[in-house]
Amino acid sequence: MNNRINQMLINSDSRYLTAEERQELLDYTHGFEERLRLVGMVEENEDAAVRFCIDNTRKRYPNFDKYHLHAWAKAFRDVQLTTRFMAQAMLISDMGVLEEKLLFWLRTILAGLNFTPEFNRDTYTYLKQGFRQSLPPDAFAQFEPYLNRTIDIMSDFPAPATPAV
Repeated sequence: MNNRINQMLINSDSRYLTAEERQELLDYTHGFEERLRLVGMVEENEDAAVRFCIDNTRKRYPNFDKYHLHAWAKAFRDVQLTTRFMAQAMLISDMGVLEEKLLFWLRTILAGLNFTPEFNRDTYTYLKQGFRQSLPPDAFAQFEPYLNRTIDIMSDFPAPATPAV
């Protein structure tokens, strides 16, 4: 559930919701069915978009697997996991869930493995391109902010002294 809505319900214990709170709850639930439909579309297109991403990243960074054991299998897993967290954040309409539950942690891990900001930016830009190709334009437009935020956060760290990509 959206953190704001969850907190609002906790705070309203033993009282009625204010008019503003009721409206916020209605606004949130009004789009839920549509967001659920969009998550289904992301799920249906996940494999094609992730494969497009990994295939293109592999072409751009052909030496990546020389630095990391099972590099491409782990990259596929990480991009797939990121996609699922983006879909979950879109469903509950809460970008903070994506940032706090996954992106800041994953970025730290990858930076510690000497990934470069450019590698991450390219990888998630390819993911965005994969979804742009596979989702209908209206669905992509609603998913795009989560893709953009992922690209921004995952590429926002200092380049390592010794890149491993």
